[in-house]
Amino acid sequence: MTARWIAFLIALGVMAMPHGASACSVCFGDPTSPASKGLAWAVFALLGVVFVVLSGFTAFLIFLARRASAAQAAHFETTKPVDAL
Repeated sequence: MTARWIAFLIALGVMAMPHGASACSVCFGDPTSPASKGLAWAVFALLGVVFVVLSGFTAFLIFLARRASAAQAAHFETTKPVDAL
């Protein structure tokens, strides 16, 4: 139990140090600097990649749903009885 308290106190001490929480030079610096603009474009590029991948996944699921419903409709047309009465 004392080892847990020691680990807790060490973690609390590390979290209380202000220099450990300082921002990087891009975030803390000038927002109009080329590094900040490049970082913003990098974030937009990564968001674009995520959007393209998720759009492709969604399109594939829609394709599978349409294909399954077409196959099911074709199956019911071929197995439909001639006279229901």
